[in-house]
Amino acid sequence: MKKINIVVCEDIKNQRLLYTKLCKRFGEKHKIDINIKDYETGSDLMFDLEDPKFYKTLDILFLDISMPGISGIETARQARDVGYKGVIVFITSSEEHYKDAFDVGALNYITKGENIKRFEEIFLKAVDAAKEKQQEQITLSGWSALKHIEVRSIEYFEIAKGVITVHYDGKKFEFSGHFDSLEKQLYDQGFYRLHRNFIVSLTHVQKISFTEVVMTNGDALPVGRKRYHDFKEAIGKIKTI
Repeated sequence: MKKINIVVCEDIKNQRLLYTKLCKRFGEKHKIDINIKDYETGSDLMFDLEDPKFYKTLDILFLDISMPGISGIETARQARDVGYKGVIVFITSSEEHYKDAFDVGALNYITKGENIKRFEEIFLKAVDAAKEKQQEQITLSGWSALKHIEVRSIEYFEIAKGVITVHYDGKKFEFSGHFDSLEKQLYDQGFYRLHRNFIVSLTHVQKISFTEVVMTNGDALPVGRKRYHDFKEAIGKIKTI
């Protein structure tokens, strides 16, 4: 199971610290590996959410509805607009806004002042939902079998002599298909064609130079000379949680 990345966005400091602390407590209690980051305003959060590697690796967003500037509801709408598909849980001081929460696909809401048991229940539901989303797969057709592979686990694809190979979690799988079509299919999921023979996951790029990139699995791949600057710009926009 991959780490669960969580963000708490709450303008009141003591509340922000409380929910951050509770996430850590219940993560430890239920042996859930989490990484957590907090924000004071929706504007600060949206600045980071515009980067694909950030929103594609963010699993759960705890979001206060009533914040100065951009409200929690508007922040959620903007987050969905840029492509965030993860779990949203709203934090509210009143239930009067909770109906708006479900317009942006929120999982649930937490009312401030509720008992800790309620937070724990919602936290665990959010984690379960995040785990399901982490399991989103791509189905590839090999010569003798179909393979279902988690998109987040894929490091890169390569093509040689008409055969496409996907590299994921230290494994390989060969399948048939059109590389150009694969590129289009994966573009919105954080993949980039850095060479005529390679499509890489931006979230798995570890190092980049003018002639090659090193992936998180240690493989060094060539960078097409005409693709280097656009690829470097794409990498430069990426930010992890």
